[in-house]
Amino acid sequence: MAKSSLLYRTLGAVLLVVAVVGCVLLHPLLYAALFAAGMALMINEFYRMSLGSGTHTAVRAMMIALCVAFFLACVIFKLYNVDGKWLLVAFPLLAILLSAMLFDRQERIVRLTVQDICFPIVYLLLPFAITNMLMFDSTGAYSPRLFVAVMTLVWMNDVGGYALGMAFGQREKSCKLAPEISPKKSWAGVAGSLLFTFLTAVVIYLTGIFDMPLWQWLVAALIVVVLGIFGDLFESMIKRHYLQKDSGRIVIGHGGLLDRFDGALFAIPAVTVFFILAGVI
Repeated sequence: MAKSSLLYRTLGAVLLVVAVVGCVLLHPLLYAALFAAGMALMINEFYRMSLGSGTHTAVRAMMIALCVAFFLACVIFKLYNVDGKWLLVAFPLLAILLSAMLFDRQERIVRLTVQDICFPIVYLLLPFAITNMLMFDSTGAYSPRLFVAVMTLVWMNDVGGYALGMAFGQREKSCKLAPEISPKKSWAGVAGSLLFTFLTAVVIYLTGIFDMPLWQWLVAALIVVVLGIFGDLFESMIKRHYLQKDSGRIVIGHGGLLDRFDGALFAIPAVTVFFILAGVI
């Protein structure tokens, strides 16, 4: 069973890598469509955990439409140099969303007002919108190479944490990272994440593809490890709060998209902000 589980996890990860990298490199509109669909699925996964299935359909649909429309607008405006004032179109969508809430007669309407409106915007839309800035170089041209490099750091962070965590972190006397939140997370996994991510950062620097000093890649690697682990634990807290084992079943061997990209939701936007402050983008 362990070998079968590892095979499914590996297959699911490979398919995701191919889909993400392929769409990002082929065309900016493919990237926009893939990420918009991914965000919509993640929002739906969150609602499945927080509200259950088949409830508040109008509110869910409008929330997904609002977030997807805003994200796509950010991409298209950047690609075609559209005036940012057109983002004001989001306000009618928000008004329709609030109207849907007003006429929603199902229970838990109070929770919808606070948690289910604000949380997906902060937890999902904001990271996607910030990450979008990583797809364009300092001249404003679409250049996803830097995103692919950062995404590689994120993937190697996951690989290192899983490899050393399974090899050394599941032993009887191994030190756990946060057993009350995620019983399987261990300090051995943290060491694996650090090792794999820092080595990957050094390799990316040595390729000479990017005109960036080594220290910037090492800082980016550290951000990926710290925020990646935090994002993983944060999503585990959400699942525990809603008494869910997985956010979904869409990814082979990994559960839902939130399960697979929980760390990336924190790590990649943070690296993007660092690159902006450092003058990389």
